[in-house]
Amino acid sequence: MNYAFPKIYNIDDVLCAIEGSPEFIVAEKDGYKVVNYVVATHETFPSVEGEDTPEGGDISYAYHAMLRRECRGLLFDLDGKLINRRYHKFFNVNEREETAIHAIDWSRPHVILEKLDGSMVSPCYVNGHLRWMTKMGITDTSMEAEAFVASRPDYAELAAHYLENGFTPIFEWCSNKNRIVLDYPEDRLVLTAMRENASGNYLLQDALEAIGRRYGIEVVEAYQH
Repeated sequence: MNYAFPKIYNIDDVLCAIEGSPEFIVAEKDGYKVVNYVVATHETFPSVEGEDTPEGGDISYAYHAMLRRECRGLLFDLDGKLINRRYHKFFNVNEREETAIHAIDWSRPHVILEKLDGSMVSPCYVNGHLRWMTKMGITDTSMEAEAFVASRPDYAELAAHYLENGFTPIFEWCSNKNRIVLDYPEDRLVLTAMRENASGNYLLQDALEAIGRRYGIEVVEAYQH
């Protein structure tokens, strides 16, 4: 999965990659549009490089494969402008050939993060208001996170600053109100990533931890190794 993320500015930048593919949906809601996948097969997210790439190294094929991996809850305003870019589609160790344990270069700089057991949410401006959303936009789960931050202005300050500067703050909502497996006796909204909308680049862990200290917000733990 070593490739430069594709630049995205407008919904038209990604529609070409999912046209005719029923695994993806484009849902128009009150003030925004969501591009998301509803099922994931090997064909849904083909390899960017390697055995699935046609002979001759078709650039458009590889680029469309990259774009498909971005269609994981992309948010656009009603004019089609990108307003939120969450995690790209990634795979577990040994889930795909590209993430096989023997294919990973562990000598490269990397971090090992705590695996949180919650729901991904991110803030976004919709109709002039700061809202919290899951991959499918405003949902019952995102409303729980929204209620959590209502009495915690530091979250709103962080969200406003980075959204206005073209970033998407990505959080994990961990709560027994929406329990997956683990028991969370106290609700947690943990900052796990910060992604630049247009380029798709992620801030490094050191920068993320500095943001957490600045706003007094919990950041996903990085383990020493």
